[in-house]
Amino acid sequence: MRKGRKQGGATIEFALVSPFLVSLIIGTMMYGTQLIKELQIQQIARDTASMTARGTNFQLSANQQLVARLGQELNWPDSGLTSTSPGVIYISTIEYLDATCNGANPVCSNAGHWVFLRSTYFGNTTLRSSNFGAPAACLPGCLDSNLTDGSLNTTDSLTNANAQVSNFTYLGTPSSQVNGFQPGQPAFLIEVAATTGGWNGGTVGYAFSIF
Repeated sequence: MRKGRKQGGATIEFALVSPFLVSLIIGTMMYGTQLIKELQIQQIARDTASMTARGTNFQLSANQQLVARLGQELNWPDSGLTSTSPGVIYISTIEYLDATCNGANPVCSNAGHWVFLRSTYFGNTTLRSSNFGAPAACLPGCLDSNLTDGSLNTTDSLTNANAQVSNFTYLGTPSSQVNGFQPGQPAFLIEVAATTGGWNGGTVGYAFSIF
């Protein structure tokens, strides 16, 4: 009789505790899935920044497809990101102009600002806008027609206020060398956003990398 009572008590205790255990397990799965996908987005940003620093032209569809394949676990299509895909990438080459506009003659109106030298993007821009004003607000009118890599006209980078980078303070305003960067030395800024799946209702994750 006592044995039966103990078994009945254990069953009741399990029934009381099981909702909390199930919630804990599901919560751990959801958090873990989200964390993995956020790490994937960060890795895509780093890999794309590395490729950009090595001269990869992301105006070419073949190179865009290379990046898209990095996001297979994010349901990115192998054929490349489009305006309806669950991801977007902003690729920028930027430079800080010191008080002399890095030696430009005459001194330019964008002195004291980070400016875009190149600006490329592909994917679904409605998912998330850039934190730093990419693509450059002056596009497409300020593109260098002699180049096919998203380069801006030098004159626009020096004088067009719409070629300035927004909210970029991570490397300061290096009138002299700061953190390895100095006036006249470009930095490669990559931003990646992607939906992170059904567990969290399709929240958009974001990461950026500076190279």
